[in-house]
Amino acid sequence: MKKKIMVALCVILSLIMFAGCSSKPAPQPTGAAEPAAEKEWKFERKIEMVCPFGPGSGTDTTLRAFLPMMEKELGVSIVINNVEGASGVKGAEYLAKQPADGYTFGMFTPSHVISAVNGTSNFDILNDTIPVVRLVQDANIVLAGKKVPYNNLKELVEYAKANPGKAKIGLMSIAGIDAVSVKQLFDAADIDVPLVPYSSGAEVNAAVIGGHCDMVLTSPFDANAYLESGDMKAIVILSEKRASTLPDVECTGELGYNAYIGPWRGIVAMKGTPEGAIKAFEAAAVKVCASKEWDDWKNSVSLNDREGFANREQFTKIWLEYYETMKKLLK
Repeated sequence: MKKKIMVALCVILSLIMFAGCSSKPAPQPTGAAEPAAEKEWKFERKIEMVCPFGPGSGTDTTLRAFLPMMEKELGVSIVINNVEGASGVKGAEYLAKQPADGYTFGMFTPSHVISAVNGTSNFDILNDTIPVVRLVQDANIVLAGKKVPYNNLKELVEYAKANPGKAKIGLMSIAGIDAVSVKQLFDAADIDVPLVPYSSGAEVNAAVIGGHCDMVLTSPFDANAYLESGDMKAIVILSEKRASTLPDVECTGELGYNAYIGPWRGIVAMKGTPEGAIKAFEAAAVKVCASKEWDDWKNSVSLNDREGFANREQFTKIWLEYYETMKKLLK
């Protein structure tokens, strides 16, 4: 009897010991793999690119040259959506309302920084915008009708001082970068030249050619046709040096005027966009901007005279610095 009891106790003790051992955590194998790295972003459907200015604008033509090259790099189509109005603000507000899922980007210009300074958009355009890559930086040129009584900046200044408010310049927006650009020039020259708003570039060009407006601000590339036809004459280029395509036209740099502001154009995303999508888009854009095809296009439209390219880090710095510059100019 005692022997049976001892056997039973041994069995019970063995079961208790087994249960205790089985409750211990399993030993970890040596050299366990590290957590997998973040998966590289790959675009799987078409991308929408919001252009906040109309077809034929400098922003639109830049995108239409750039995006086919980007499509080859990314392997998906990119569709341009022109949402124009209010000096680019309507397009920015539209972009801000789209899902920040990595499939919607936009192109902004200094006009959007001006909107941030003036508070004219319905969202925090300064802090909710993520600069991705800046593509180009253009210069501005003042053209005048062929019958105006001045042929260069020196003569314009003399005329404007003798006739305050008589010489007028037409602009597509008197609240955007073009207005700030000419204001910087006219303030530096200490002359009074009223700004006249027009609904389109075609309308203001027709007004100048027809003698209904004295001057217009445009790009060196767009100026070529009017200068060659003799319908307008060049007054000055707002740049540190003369344009390679217009070597006979004086620039503000050589004349001693601190007036160089010109339009740049860059790709942006909205706050909340996946970091992987932004990095993938930037990487593809860097490749395109280093290509001969892109360089050839910039040469064809006079966009290689000023350094335009800036990666995400550089563009972010430019974005914030422009905000401070615009604040001072718009006081």
